[in-house]
Amino acid sequence: MDFEYILELIKYYLRRFWKMCKKTFKKCKKAVRKYIRMLIRHTKARDYSILLYTIIAFISFILIIILFATIVKGVKKKIEIATQTTTEETTTEVTLSLEEQAHLQLVEDAKAVYNTNNGCALLINAENILPETYTFEHYTLKSGKEIDTRILPDLQSMLTACNDAGFEYNIVSAYRDRDYQQTLVDADTAKYMEEEGLSEEEARNKALASTQIPGCSEHEAGLALDIRSPEEDTLTEDLENDPTNSWLIHNSYKYGFILRYPKDKTDKTGITYEPWHFRYVGVEIATFLYNNNLCLEEFYELINENGGVPVNSSDIPNSSDIVTTEEGNISTESSDVSTEASTEASIVTD
Repeated sequence: MDFEYILELIKYYLRRFWKMCKKTFKKCKKAVRKYIRMLIRHTKARDYSILLYTIIAFISFILIIILFATIVKGVKKKIEIATQTTTEETTTEVTLSLEEQAHLQLVEDAKAVYNTNNGCALLINAENILPETYTFEHYTLKSGKEIDTRILPDLQSMLTACNDAGFEYNIVSAYRDRDYQQTLVDADTAKYMEEEGLSEEEARNKALASTQIPGCSEHEAGLALDIRSPEEDTLTEDLENDPTNSWLIHNSYKYGFILRYPKDKTDKTGITYEPWHFRYVGVEIATFLYNNNLCLEEFYELINENGGVPVNSSDIPNSSDIVTTEEGNISTESSDVSTEASTEASIVTD
């Protein structure tokens, strides 16, 4: 390609354009001078028609410019509003789409972790009653309290870590049978009737806000523990500030336990805040719930989306895999649980 020829050609046309502009400017200048001389002559002769037409033409020209500018400005504003609206709608659609994608991923993750780790994830509450046929292998702690044998290794690890962190603990309650659970409901009902003057129905409803009816308590499955500091003698919400319970609230998930009834989930659990009630669900599920700020009810809502799972059909251990001796030692054919009674006695105490 001959760039010099192209450059000369551009210069040629630019010179022609410049000459044409100069010529046009001279003609316009000449026409304006001629018009001004004509305007002066007519004005001196007291003929003001040319002047009037000139003023009208000038004003009309100014008005046309203003009108044109207004129209352009209005069109520009409409375009900006339309663009902004479209952008906002697009942003909203993208945001909703991202939220939906995040939720779908959460559902997928929940189902995945449930399908591989649901051995102790049984949902027990007022809507999901523990089957009367439910059984588990009992392990008796030094204090005489009983737990499901399967939770013992992780319980030992958690309580050892709690001690290593400088905190002491007291296991207030573990397994309860249905008869004992009924006595608790009756006792709380009687207390509210006597102390607050409530009717039996009102007192019972208040009692059920913190104490489940028989068949609806996690303690009956041997998977729940009420734990507090030895210095404390009551179970109140103030335990969240106790060093022992504070440590358990923030670390129990590492060992498969969850704070079962959190403060911000009472509308889901139906139970008042209990910073002492810890429930075993397994390390994988406990970690998933802790990281996503979910309670067990919300977890089951996720895994029941697009096809549910049986709520109360799992968690029944195979009794042939675990053998508990009268002395309290544990042996296992499947090696799922293995410990010594002396180890349990030194670590798991009330």
